[in-house]
Amino acid sequence: MRKLKLLLLYFIAFSFGTLYSQEWKPVNGTKNVSNHYTLFKNANIYQADGTYLSDGQLLIRKNKIEAISKTIEAPKNTIVVDLQGKFIYPSFIELHADFSIPKVKAESRSSKPQIESRKIGPYYWNEAVKPEVNAFEILQYDQKAAEKYRKMGFGTILTHQKDGIIRGTSSLLNLDDQEKGRVIKEKASFHYSFYKGSSQQSYPSSLMGIIALIKQTLYDAKWYEENPLKTDFNASLKAINDYKGLPQFFDVESELSILRAAKIGKEFNIPFIIKGNGEEYKRIKEIQKTGVRLIVPINFPIAYDVSDPFLNRQLPLSKLKEWEMAAFNLRLLAQAYIPFTITSQDLESEKDFYSNITKTIENGFNRKKAIESLTSIPASFIGIEKELGSLEKNKLANFLIFSDTVFTAKSILLENWVDGKQNIINELPEIDIRGVYSLNINKTLQYDIEIKGELNHLKSTIALKNETEKKKLNVKLQGNRVNLYFQNDKNESMELIGSVNDRESRIWFGKALIENEWVSWGAIRKKLDFEKQSDSAKVKEPRIMPTINFPNMAYGTDSFPKAGKALLFRNATIWTNEKDGIVKNYDLLINEGKILMLGYKINMEVMFPKLANKVQEIDLKGKHLTTGIIDEHSHIAISRGVNESGQAVTAEVSIGDVVNSDDINIYRQLAGGVTTSQLLHGSANPIGGQSAIIKLRWGKSPEDMKVAGADGFIKFALGENVKQSNWGDHNTVRFPQTRMGVEQVFYDAFYRAKEYKADWQLYNAKSAKDKKKAIAPRYDLELNTLAEILDSNRFITCHSYIQSEINMLMHVADSMKFRVNTFTHILEGYKVADKMKKHGVAASTFSDWWAYKFEVNDAIPYNGAILHKQGVLTGFNSDDAEMGRRLNQEAAKAVKYGGVSEVEAWKFVTLNPAKMLHLDDRLGSIKAGKEADLVIWSHNPLSIYAIAEQVYIDGILYFDLQKSKELEVRDLKERERIIDLMLLENKKGKPKQEISKEEKLLYECETLNDL
Repeated sequence: MRKLKLLLLYFIAFSFGTLYSQEWKPVNGTKNVSNHYTLFKNANIYQADGTYLSDGQLLIRKNKIEAISKTIEAPKNTIVVDLQGKFIYPSFIELHADFSIPKVKAESRSSKPQIESRKIGPYYWNEAVKPEVNAFEILQYDQKAAEKYRKMGFGTILTHQKDGIIRGTSSLLNLDDQEKGRVIKEKASFHYSFYKGSSQQSYPSSLMGIIALIKQTLYDAKWYEENPLKTDFNASLKAINDYKGLPQFFDVESELSILRAAKIGKEFNIPFIIKGNGEEYKRIKEIQKTGVRLIVPINFPIAYDVSDPFLNRQLPLSKLKEWEMAAFNLRLLAQAYIPFTITSQDLESEKDFYSNITKTIENGFNRKKAIESLTSIPASFIGIEKELGSLEKNKLANFLIFSDTVFTAKSILLENWVDGKQNIINELPEIDIRGVYSLNINKTLQYDIEIKGELNHLKSTIALKNETEKKKLNVKLQGNRVNLYFQNDKNESMELIGSVNDRESRIWFGKALIENEWVSWGAIRKKLDFEKQSDSAKVKEPRIMPTINFPNMAYGTDSFPKAGKALLFRNATIWTNEKDGIVKNYDLLINEGKILMLGYKINMEVMFPKLANKVQEIDLKGKHLTTGIIDEHSHIAISRGVNESGQAVTAEVSIGDVVNSDDINIYRQLAGGVTTSQLLHGSANPIGGQSAIIKLRWGKSPEDMKVAGADGFIKFALGENVKQSNWGDHNTVRFPQTRMGVEQVFYDAFYRAKEYKADWQLYNAKSAKDKKKAIAPRYDLELNTLAEILDSNRFITCHSYIQSEINMLMHVADSMKFRVNTFTHILEGYKVADKMKKHGVAASTFSDWWAYKFEVNDAIPYNGAILHKQGVLTGFNSDDAEMGRRLNQEAAKAVKYGGVSEVEAWKFVTLNPAKMLHLDDRLGSIKAGKEADLVIWSHNPLSIYAIAEQVYIDGILYFDLQKSKELEVRDLKERERIIDLMLLENKKGKPKQEISKEEKLLYECETLNDL
């Protein structure tokens, strides 16, 4: 067999050496054109329908498959290879790689920010946008890398430059070293990502900035394509339009970002193929609804070293669950009928490729699906199913030869044929010598030999007869010649030379040189290696699926109660926030998420007979019942940056694009009675980004957390932050650098927005006929948002401290005919309360935070009370993850500092912020028809002793103090269970990683550079 392989390899190399070059370039000598065939017989051939053709035959010629059948009449010029029951599969296809693409080196970062692009030429204005890059033009074929991929089973690879948020085109190659990578498609697909890459340009500095830049670029490309009178050539926009017909790929970092990319795809009608992170199981239903196709990595987390119980306390439950769930991900994706392909990218080592896929099969993933996800599915994703992806006549001869069924412990990849060319991966001995032998040397020395392991990686030991101590034995087998090397009990080197008598390896014999004398030796096999006898293709019973919580971390929920449940709270002290104020021993009826009635001793049989038998009664004697707390200024639940600090005006970015539903601070604040939060952009620029208003529906997806139908808001800012006073000596480049400049930024932005608005009004006034002849204005996300402010369709929350700046912005607003909705922080608001009331602006302030920077030196704790008494709508906010847990106590400080009544003080964190957010018709008080966002308190909610015992949102119980304690016990048991599994992994000697404490960054207004 070995001689046949060598002859075959020589013949093929000689024959195919000029297969693709013979018609294109001259040869120094006579041309050798070969038309021979190669026939593989006695093979188990994996067919396109997922079944095996046993004792099958495969005939190839040059680089094409000629026939597959039980019997093939071979032409005369045919090399016949007997595979003796081995398995043939299609070669794998890799869709996410930067194979043979030079790494892009970032330029050394300047000490000063880089505001503008340094790229020379007619390109897009941002360096992170690189659609004009074509992988084919920069490809430098790497034979060593190609060999690594072929060893994993890949014959075809899609490669692109992994740099920037719009990356350009990829090339599709066959891993054919003789052709230095034969190009199947020069431009095969087009690529996007949520990674900024090597660009040193300041913008974007956040995930929301990346999303906005991608969207704006796509709008610009559309306008560029539709504008026949364009005078400026732009290679970047042209490339986006030229390649929009190619498969479109998107590289993201998390399961939530799969949803974000899918949302962009829906907006622009682009069916993205999205490369995920291997944790798709965390949001499987939401991903399923998007209809996207996925590329899924199998880079399973390494077990932690859990030998130290003290250090184990620093290991979050989420990390433990990620380790355990990793191998179930593919099974869940398949069960959800989500189309996906597997990628080898992100693996620590290519050696993990087979072991990890095998592990997924052991955990219930179907082997047939595993094969499809590496062959036919990736081929269909990029439109090459007629050439590759299965073994069929006229397709390319890209196939694998395995010793056994693929993805089993016994299976070894022997050969990877690419373009009809043989690549030997592993060579197996012609004789299987695994087993236990009795060795006799010169009829005097008797030993026991044990040989086991894989055929290409045998492990052998030797011991004196009836002795337990085993020593290492080196066995070298070539054909039927066998050499044995070991140390005897005197530590003398022993070398035995001989041969295996038959293919069953029953008897060995030969000679050994002992004390300068040649003596005879022999060995008889007593039994086969037990591993050899096992059925390697037999599927073990899959492991039981661990419970997935939402989020999959501490306090996560495994189920959601259904909405619509009727509840009757009896005998409560109810803070209505209406004209009734605080009422005692009252009842409150809710149903289907809404408040039905507030009353004294509600008679269900008389007043609500249809609900009388369905309602659940809860006795709240001695308890206080309030509406949920509303935090007008929060920075929790945001992914990869709260500030887009790259420019002075970033109205195009939106917190709504980066809501993080997995932030534990959601649960913590829910436990403090908060039910609604406005997630605000930070204060890094005069005009920041759009906000998101969410309800703290713990466990729900980002979209499901958003308050439907809420008005749009945006964050503005004044003061030290926007002019970069505290950003360091090098941040003196970005305009504005003075308070005067801040004012001019506002005027400039709104004058541009007015012109933009007028252009669109003029265009929209045209008839349909005239519109066909006209050119629509360029759609600008930034100016469109500012135009919404001018039209009173979006409202401003402005970060503010100093009275002069507060006055300045109100004057700007008055002159531009719009109104500032809310000043937040507003610590000098008491100085200008009369002017604020006249303008009609609200104040969302701190109760008693001051003296943390120069511009708050004049802050006083009586600020809120003074503003309130001057008739300004006043509230208290958190701006801090920790303060958001105790806003009820912050409200009490209005009573302490300024003597505000308890009823009015409570409104500072409930009804008043609801009014600021234009939601007071739905939230903020207890009134029939409003949404049932309620909190049950153990004491007066303004008391430091008050504890939120239950929190309802839309009538659904999202927090229960008693249930929370039960969850703590559940999670502790879960931790112990998974740590026990990790200990078993540790004991097996498998790789492990050290535990390191992760410090989660808590956002506030000034947080920068989290991208």
